[in-house]
Amino acid sequence: MTATDEQRREARNLRRREQRRVEGRLRMGRHAAHDLITYGPWNGDEPAATVQDVIRQTGAMYGSYLKNIPLTEAEAEIALGFARNLAASFEGDQRPVREAARRLLAA
Repeated sequence: MTATDEQRREARNLRRREQRRVEGRLRMGRHAAHDLITYGPWNGDEPAATVQDVIRQTGAMYGSYLKNIPLTEAEAEIALGFARNLAASFEGDQRPVREAARRLLAA
């Protein structure tokens, strides 16, 4: 294997690691946003979760995995949008499901 082959392989692996890191951070943000929307407060028919709430929740849930580098606002906005779309995709009124989940967590 020549030096240029080695350099190409290292560059390709570096790009793959960076892509996995980005995907992992977004996955953590989506999980935190989903928890905020599922179990958090709502304002009528809209979840009360904000981008800053997602950043705080992700830090609380995954602080050591994030190595104390919090989610950016752009990452949190993507995660919150995904979770809101997921919540909106349910058919019918899901409020009884949310209330049952809150009661279960409170017990």
